[in-house]
Order: sequence, then C-alpha cells, then structure tokens
Amino acid sequence: MKLTSTLAALASLSFAFVSCDDKKTDTDPHAGHDHGAEEHKAPVPHDHDGDGVPDHGPGAHGDHHGHDHDHDHGDHEGHSHEEKPAGPNGGRIITGPDFHAEFLITKDKKVQITFLNAENQAIAPKNQTVSVICGDRSNPTTLNPTKKGDSNVLVSSATIPEGNNFPTIVTVQTTSDAQPVRAKFMLNMSDCSSCGHQEYACTCAH
Repeated sequence: MKLTSTLAALASLSFAFVSCDDKKTDTDPHAGHDHGAEEHKAPVPHDHDGDGVPDHGPGAHGDHHGHDHDHDHGDHEGHSHEEKPAGPNGGRIITGPDFHAEFLITKDKKVQITFLNAENQAIAPKNQTVSVICGDRSNPTTLNPTKKGDSNVLVSSATIPEGNNFPTIVTVQTTSDAQPVRAKFMLNMSDCSSCGHQEYACTCAH
C-alpha cells in the first residue's frame, strides 16, 4: 500500500512538472523561433546591410544619398525610370549639390555649358570652372569651356575629338574651395529614334 501511495504521489508530481513546462511553453513568445540572443537587440539606425554598424550618419538621406560626388550617369542606362529632363538647348542635364547645368555639343563640335535655375532657365555663370576629358582613353582630349562674351554660357575653344561614341568626364567646381563634382557618361552623338535628341542627351526612360 505504501508503495502504491508513493508511486501515485510521484506520478502526480511528474504531471505537475509537465503542466508547468507546458504553461511556460505556451507563454513564451519566442518558443519555436530559431534565433540567437543578438536578434533581440534594437535595430541600428541607418544599418542597411545588416552588419550592425550604421552605414552613414543622420541626415545622409538627402538627394545625394549613396553618392560621393562622382556621378556615373551611364550606370543607370538600361533601367526603367521616369523620363529624364531635357536641357533648354537639347543638351544633357548635369546636377550637383549646388548647381544645375546643361552639357551640349554645338554644331561646330565644341562643348557648351549653361548653368540653370530651378525652372531650367539659363543664369549667368559666376565663379564656376568646368573641365571636360573625352575621347581615346590612351590619348584623351581635355577641354576647358570659358565664358563667351556677355552670354550666359561657357564654350570651349577647341573641339571634341573625331568619333561618335566615347567616354567623357565633366568636372564642375562651383568655387575654388568647393569639392569638384564629376559626371561620367558615354558621349554618343547618334540620334535617338524616340525622343529626337542625340543619345548622350536622350530623355527617354531607358
């Protein structure tokens, strides 16, 4: 009889332990989740790659997020975006943190730079300097557009090299102590069949 009573007591005790375990399991919000302790930390602000380290400081999500002022405009070709804006003279729009300009190849094959306001209208250049490197990578041509008379444009004295499609780098510096901004693209002089502009200034969403 004693043995029976002892076994019954042990059985009751075991059931109580199991019941307690079941209750713990039911109320544990993390039961069944396969993760480590690290996953319960608060999210790190500006951590885009998941390494737990901020990728940049606060305020870096402006218009130039992810840019180091070296803009490779050719990288976006082939993607579906909204139609690109056209320059007032049919040239290519180049932008920086503090400027908005049009890059244009004139009929006599010179580089013309026109600085623009927010309404895409020409404004008089001030202290900006522009240099253009284009053509054969092993023997590139350097052009330095300067202000032409009383006009609102900068025009190079020399012409672009012979050819129809070659790499081009436009460097704009708004003041002597400002960080230069570079735009890189292929200077393709062929006409776009859709928008009518030359390919280097194409406004199509492709």
